[in-house]
Amino acid sequence: MSDRWQSLPKPVAFVFSAGAGSGAVQVGMLQALHEAGLQPDLIVGASVGALNGAVIACWGMADGVRSLTAVWPYITREAIFPGGKIDQARHFLSNRTSIFPNHNLIDLGVRTLPTRQFEALSIPFGAIATEVMTYHGALFTKGDLYQALLASTAIPGIFPPVEIRGKLYVDGALTAYVPMSAAIQMGAASLVVLDVGDACQRTAPPRHVAEMVTWALHAALRQRALVEAPAIAEQLPVLYLPSPCSVSKGLLDFSNIPARIQESYELAKAFLDYAPLPKAGMIVGGPHHHTNLDLPTLFDMATA
Repeated sequence: MSDRWQSLPKPVAFVFSAGAGSGAVQVGMLQALHEAGLQPDLIVGASVGALNGAVIACWGMADGVRSLTAVWPYITREAIFPGGKIDQARHFLSNRTSIFPNHNLIDLGVRTLPTRQFEALSIPFGAIATEVMTYHGALFTKGDLYQALLASTAIPGIFPPVEIRGKLYVDGALTAYVPMSAAIQMGAASLVVLDVGDACQRTAPPRHVAEMVTWALHAALRQRALVEAPAIAEQLPVLYLPSPCSVSKGLLDFSNIPARIQESYELAKAFLDYAPLPKAGMIVGGPHHHTNLDLPTLFDMATA
């Protein structure tokens, strides 16, 4: 345990990114953060990051990390996207806005939580969703936790939108893939960012509709995090944990979860052992990115 992290300006916010199947990587990060003695004063998350963040906000670091470590190996593709093609077609025809029902992921991710209310959580927590009619981000910090988590994880076209107080909401990643600004809105004085996305060149194309939709959203939204992180760091100290490269993993790949957690833990632990304490106007670490191409321009020249 390092005493230097106790000098981070308080309140310290843990910021959980979106990331679908890569949400397991945040568990390894949390294990390393807990060992290093870092504790959140508030938490904010988007999409799968909202699920992980809610567990920590409920149980605290020690029990929350244990819970997530136990639950994530049971989160499988089949559990989240149930049924065969006929069942999926039947759901789409009856629902018209999605291929799958949305309760399975929530049931798996937060079934151990003893409360459904934000106000009963041990640590202040915010979940990000996107309002369908206005395209604006919404920060939920009060009321029905379960409904907010359903909304935050409602990938458009994959899961149905969620109605809350007369408005429809979908996945929070659409407006805040890495919700650093929301953490500042909640009063954070420093940020610890658990970003499990990447902007790496893919090695294989998406294989099916669900993966194509999530890939398209991911590709568009990752760029905001790459631009936003340095700007946020000008306002307050940011500790931005490294994430293992997921270039060989699909966004909906839930295989080898224990190995991915362990890889993430080892990477985060090594980073925290040697990373300096971020000061005001400083970011330590940053979003993961690499490419196999050396591109001097923003766009590739394409031929028909």
